Amino acid sequence: MSGNRKRNTSEPRDDDDDDYTTKRRRNNEAVNRTRQKKRQEENDTAEKVDELKKENEALERKVEQLQKELSFLKEMFMAYAKNDGNNDGNGQPPSSTSSS
Repeated sequence: MSGNRKRNTSEPRDDDDDDYTTKRRRNNEAVNRTRQKKRQEENDTAEKVDELKKENEALERKVEQLQKELSFLKEMFMAYAKNDGNNDGNGQPPSSTSSS
């Protein structure tokens, strides 16, 4: 029965207590560092999301402005092309009086 002897746990040694306390303290510090790092990463991600949302809104406004500008330029081009079709080819608009 020599292999079945129990260690007397009612009298813990001071070294064991110190080791346990040290390990628990170090573990708690590690857990706190990990949690703090995770909170920081979440905050960084939230800031990045806000930044990208603002950038996206600005880009959408720019697209809208450029679409309006394109539409205006198309109208101008079509008006010019229509008037150019009435031109006699000399670069001048047609005259209402003909010269003979």
